Amino acid sequence: MSLAESLHRLQQLDNEIQAAQMELASIAQALADSPAVQHARAECARLEQALRTASSELKLRELDAQALAEKIAHEEHRLYGGLIRSPKEILDVERELSALRRRREALDEELLGLMERVEQLQEELQQCRNALRQAEQRFAEDSAALRAQQTALQGSLQALLERRQALAEHLSPYAVQQYEALRARKANKVAVALVRDGVCTQCGQGLPSQLAQQARIGDEVVFCPNCGRILYAP
Repeated sequence: MSLAESLHRLQQLDNEIQAAQMELASIAQALADSPAVQHARAECARLEQALRTASSELKLRELDAQALAEKIAHEEHRLYGGLIRSPKEILDVERELSALRRRREALDEELLGLMERVEQLQEELQQCRNALRQAEQRFAEDSAALRAQQTALQGSLQALLERRQALAEHLSPYAVQQYEALRARKANKVAVALVRDGVCTQCGQGLPSQLAQQARIGDEVVFCPNCGRILYAP
């Protein structure tokens, strides 16, 4: 295998290594959490907060209703228990009772609305928790497949790295440094350009016949005069 061909093979291995590393990063991101699980958790948290607020409001209104019922009972006892004799005071108590009872009716309607709201939130929260469990179960099943894929890919990556190391060890350190420096500089990470019909396939530059011949022999590193890449003519 010529030097240019070996560097081209090194580039192919680096491309495969990069692709495997990117896929592993994607799998790691997917294993971090599921968007469906995150959404369900956020929705459950929102419903739990809404339920706490509604339940607290209901409790306060129940306490208000209890206090109001006690006040009504007290005034009724005064009115019907013969504790007051004055017609004016009796009239005042009757008016007070009428106002208290109207307040109690309004409060009862508010309590009914709050109880319905609490019941609705409880149902929605239960449905959300069921959806969350299902999302977590699907995520766990998907994660098992992803972990198996991750393990297989890690094995493939290790094999690629070992093959790259073995190939690099048989090449001139200076040639490898030139290749790696070029790969780092080029936006598309192509350091070794193929020559087709006397043309550099990366930049489209026509090459002098002597340079194309040198790239075909491949015993030394030759560079494209236009883009500076290492030339390889298969």
